Amino acid sequence: MSWIFEYYPMRQAHELPDGSFQAVMTYASDAWMTRLVLGFGSAVQVQAPEALAYRVRNAAVAALESYQVTAQA
Repeated sequence: MSWIFEYYPMRQAHELPDGSFQAVMTYASDAWMTRLVLGFGSAVQVQAPEALAYRVRNAAVAALESYQVTAQA
């Protein structure tokens, strides 16, 4: 997943002791960033801003709800 640091311009990026990465990225559109983050699934987590984290969460929940399967007898 380190390719993301080469493909997208990061303001800051560094590896954490557990081997994961933390990065700060400038973006122009919340909608674009939401789609980008969702595309990485559970491999990426928004830590800030909180409003973006909620937006990503709500979009993920909406996507999951569209796949609800009802039990059939």
